[in-house]
Amino acid sequence: MPKISKRFITIWAPAIAGLIVILTLSFIELYYSLKVSDGIGFNSKKANAPAGKKIFYKLGCVRCHNIRALNIKGGHVGPDLSGAYSDAKKVYKENVNGFLKNPVGTMYFVLLLNHLSKEDRKIITAELKKAQNIQDKMKNKKIKDNKRG
Repeated sequence: MPKISKRFITIWAPAIAGLIVILTLSFIELYYSLKVSDGIGFNSKKANAPAGKKIFYKLGCVRCHNIRALNIKGGHVGPDLSGAYSDAKKVYKENVNGFLKNPVGTMYFVLLLNHLSKEDRKIITAELKKAQNIQDKMKNKKIKDNKRG
């Protein structure tokens, strides 16, 4: 059996153990923050939201994200998703549906716990396209107003 050096035991073993503890606790916290009693992230106060917007509450997207263009107020951990429809292509080289099907980064772990059906992805993509259109119109109006003033 190979001899373990004293340096490894004093420096690397605690660092590795600490990293394992941090990752485990983060994963557990994420898991339990997404799982709530009446659906993953579903807020029964938002049950009267329009059908398309409900999905963001039902699936828990609002725990981390806002979608200002759709007047959806949520958490501030993740980015505002108003521009996600075009941002996905720029950042991930995939459309929104493709990104939701094969997520990367933090969203990989979020969607690992909260798998999206084909229908969920279709609704989310349509809603984010609406948000993108609204955001683009707001930006164009602001540019026109600035040119006038």
